Amino acid sequence: MGFAKMSKAAGAFKSVGAIALAGALVAACSSGGGSSSSSTTSGGGGSSTKIDNSLALKYTGGSAGKASGTPINVGYVNQESGSPSYPENTQGADLAVKYINGELGGIQGHPINLVKCFVSTEEDGQKCGTQMLNDSSIKLVVTGTLVVGNASLYTVLSGKKPIIIGNGLTATDFIQTAAFTYMPGAPGVVSGLAKWIVDGGVGKVKNVAVVATNDAGAKASAQLLFAPVLEKAGITVKQVFVSPTAQGAEVQSAIKAAGGDTADVFVPITPVQGCIAVADAIKSLGIHPKVVTTGLCFGTPLIQHLGGTFPDGWYFGAYGVNYFVPPVKSIPASEELALYENVVKKYNPNMEYTGFAGPTFGNFMTVTQLMNKLGTDASVTQVADAVKGFAGPQWGIPGTPVACGQISASFPSICVGQMGIEQFKGGKWIPIADAYNNKLINAFAS
Repeated sequence: MGFAKMSKAAGAFKSVGAIALAGALVAACSSGGGSSSSSTTSGGGGSSTKIDNSLALKYTGGSAGKASGTPINVGYVNQESGSPSYPENTQGADLAVKYINGELGGIQGHPINLVKCFVSTEEDGQKCGTQMLNDSSIKLVVTGTLVVGNASLYTVLSGKKPIIIGNGLTATDFIQTAAFTYMPGAPGVVSGLAKWIVDGGVGKVKNVAVVATNDAGAKASAQLLFAPVLEKAGITVKQVFVSPTAQGAEVQSAIKAAGGDTADVFVPITPVQGCIAVADAIKSLGIHPKVVTTGLCFGTPLIQHLGGTFPDGWYFGAYGVNYFVPPVKSIPASEELALYENVVKKYNPNMEYTGFAGPTFGNFMTVTQLMNKLGTDASVTQVADAVKGFAGPQWGIPGTPVACGQISASFPSICVGQMGIEQFKGGKWIPIADAYNNKLINAFAS
């Protein structure tokens, strides 16, 4: 379903600026795990939409116009297939490169070229790492989302080539000392949700039910980041794990086994397809739990499934600004999200623009800023120093300060520690603790 059709379906909450985009995923440049490709994308697009590039040019330090000349290679690694997989990362990366090359002058006039490598097994991480290490033209590697292959990738590249971790989900992502992420990631978001519950965000809570998928990212989030914070505060937590592809009766049984029908709070920790299954199961069971979940659940597949809306009353924890809330001039990150959505409309209106696509787009805006400052002849060491020393702000992320290696001693790769929570209720998005009401939650604050 394309932008125009989903916009019509979203009319029920048009007043809050919801823009519902959905559709076919961009074809992966992979025929299987460990395959790779190289692509240079330049101007052109899906419509004649004119974008005000002033905000983007100021952020990247670029020059208006189309890039030309010798491409600048940037490594890109993502988990593109299998279950779970995150192909929206690649859509966000491709969109960013097309926009940067077509309208922001690339990197000092040179187009960015993504050298891609996709993983589906741990061994693929080593293959991709070796490919990136042996390619002397690559001075920086950016990841999308990896729940397998990340450990191998980091082992090969650590201290040899800088890595920007796109959207970290597993413990391995956050213990790196030579790879950094400009997102709060799972530790920031999931621990932030737990901290908010403990601090009385949804009232007095004695017990919490959790249903999570049994992939490495969701299990780590539930077992290591979420439950310990609640249990330390004396709150009982019961967790049940299901397959990422679980549907129907299996999900209903998991909710009941976790106590989701009676607990004070029910927390699904799943990718968006799991959120759809949970929403359906709640309806089939005829129960009305107080649901607190992550921003992965407000992806466009859920909007499609529910006919242009979101589950009423659910709380969503994410990065502090929301795709569906109108931009606020005093909050640059919200204006940056709005510009991103305009780029989507122009270049690829049918892409899956939610999930990790937006943060990945933001990473390449930051890569462009760093490289425009350094110049095309910068050494690997200079790029590594710039990645670690980036002081922000990160495109589309409101949390400050950006301080790599200084946010949490337990998670040295994290550079931003704040997250936000909104509630969808009565057809409207309500700021609960986010950038819109200046109440961002710092999960790492003592």
